[in-house]
Amino acid sequence: MNEFFSVIARFTAPENIGTTPLSLLWMFPLLGSVAVIYKATKMRVIFTGKFLREVVVLFLSISVFMVLVAVALHIIVWFFTEVI
Repeated sequence: MNEFFSVIARFTAPENIGTTPLSLLWMFPLLGSVAVIYKATKMRVIFTGKFLREVVVLFLSISVFMVLVAVALHIIVWFFTEVI
């Protein structure tokens, strides 16, 4: 019973991930779970092949968009801090 309360107590404090560029890789497991849950709720009939294909397409499209936005924001910050 003591182990149960120990596991429950871990949910009361946020996990410290950090602010390094490597910590941004935690975005991908979260994005994968969001893509799976979104497609599972939006598809009327789930066939394994079609479901996996749509999840991968959604995962990749959101990933590419987020990476492009991060690069664009990095360029904007570089422009304002270094050029101006």
